[in-house]
Amino acid sequence: MDKKIDLCSPEMNEVVKEVREMRMKISEECGHDLYRLLAHYQEVGKRLRKTGKYKFVDPEPPAEKPVSTKSTRDEAAD
Repeated sequence: MDKKIDLCSPEMNEVVKEVREMRMKISEECGHDLYRLLAHYQEVGKRLRKTGKYKFVDPEPPAEKPVSTKSTRDEAAD
């Protein structure tokens, strides 16, 4: 039997508060710079992958865009 989690419970509010505090601390350490923040999380992800303790799902590569057969000019074909 699965235990249901009450997302509005005071305990969950504390968890959310703690997560937000940690995110703010990490952002401050990166100078609130988006690129430094991204690099930080990518590095953390690499380290966690190496441990083998966690499962990661890699995004699917983007689908190739179909090549348009439509003429780019406004001329009619012969």
